[in-house]
Amino acid sequence: MATSSLKWLKRTVVALGVVVALYLLAALGGSLLPANQDWQSPDDGVELFIETNGLHTGIIMPLWSDVHDWTNLVRPEHLSDPSYYGSHILVGWGHEGVYRHTREWTDLRPGDALSAVVGSSDVLIHVYHLRYPQAYPYYRRPLTVSAAEYRKIATAIEEQFALDDQHRPQPTPGYGKDDLFYEAHGYYSAFNSCNNWTSDILQQAGIRTGRWTPFQGGVMRWFPEDMD
Repeated sequence: MATSSLKWLKRTVVALGVVVALYLLAALGGSLLPANQDWQSPDDGVELFIETNGLHTGIIMPLWSDVHDWTNLVRPEHLSDPSYYGSHILVGWGHEGVYRHTREWTDLRPGDALSAVVGSSDVLIHVYHLRYPQAYPYYRRPLTVSAAEYRKIATAIEEQFALDDQHRPQPTPGYGKDDLFYEAHGYYSAFNSCNNWTSDILQQAGIRTGRWTPFQGGVMRWFPEDMD
């Protein structure tokens, strides 16, 4: 009986190892294969940034520009201290449990990890307020897009906000005074991660990125420091 149980355990471990290896291999392939391969950054356009904290990626956009205005959706009074209302916002999307409890990989809780892998509709949009951000080599890369491309990006992100019955966004406290979580639409899983969301938003606007990027490195590799 003990021998049979041991064999079953070994087979299970091997099977899980194979699944993980195939997932990682697919993630590598997806991050290397380009979508919108012929895209070129315009000489004149809207300056955005792609940022990573080593776990999550997001898109930095001006809070207001001639192309799009976020100030009706992302309001200063949503913050506990409106003085932190910025010139730009960093926007990401992800699993609620992971977002709220995992600022770094070491913070990840087993229950949140399991829910994220299996799949959950408990998702949030995360918004940081920034003031005149500048590019940094590792974690914040510049990206210039055309006005039409930025409109597509902004529209796709706006549609992710879950509004209440009076068509208002639903903010909740973030990590500090300069960030907030908002109720959102979508379904998170191992195949549709926060990083894949970033790439999908860009792909929908016609911008070159990896076809499937579940990890932050697969997103950031498409945006070198000097791409503009």
